[in-house]
Amino acid sequence: MDLQYMISILPEFLRVIPITMLVVVVSAVFGFLLSVPVAGIRIRKVPVLNLITDLYISFTRSIPILLQLFLFFFGIPVLLQLLGFDVTNISAMTAAIVCLIIYNGAYMSEVIRPAYLAIEKGQHEAAESLGYTRFQKLTKIIIPQMTPIALPGLGNAIIHLIHDSSLVFAIGVVDIMGLATIISSGSFGMQQVEVFLTVAFIYWGISFASEQIIRYLERRKKRVLNRTGYEMKEEAEYNV
Repeated sequence: MDLQYMISILPEFLRVIPITMLVVVVSAVFGFLLSVPVAGIRIRKVPVLNLITDLYISFTRSIPILLQLFLFFFGIPVLLQLLGFDVTNISAMTAAIVCLIIYNGAYMSEVIRPAYLAIEKGQHEAAESLGYTRFQKLTKIIIPQMTPIALPGLGNAIIHLIHDSSLVFAIGVVDIMGLATIISSGSFGMQQVEVFLTVAFIYWGISFASEQIIRYLERRKKRVLNRTGYEMKEEAEYNV
């Protein structure tokens, strides 16, 4: 085991970590934004749209993410041409981000939906009896109680997203894994163990940091939940 070699190649990986983080952060943010309406449609069972979202979730959960990356990378230009856009190719980064957004939108919607359904019906009725509007009910009662329930699942979704992002090198994105492949090939595979062990430590560090952030948010939101429940109880007693 050549630790000196591992230390020497570490600066090269530090230069591509922002690429991996860009893929992860953009995919997580827009995947979450996509998951909210998808979960809402499934909760309310909107005709037609509910069937479409069911098929969407079934497709994304059933097809391996690597295959989805290939479909998006090679399929988006064909689809855009069919729609009348003169596009001969699309960047690997764009295809990777779009694919991961759609994939994680489905995954996260299956976290948000049960978190919403876990809120007791009496909580909705209590909020309505206090004269809360739908927006006030969501922001003051439902979402604060949903958040601690959903955070562990959303945290797992982000960890899985970090893992899935390691596959984008397969369509040409030079991220952490892409650079690892290049370095390994450059040394003719003589120091593959050192290269991929370095990569393992980097992904471990990123995942560990993400996990700690999620745990901090969980602790914080639990305190908010306790305070919100106490305030609502006081208000209900006052109105009685």
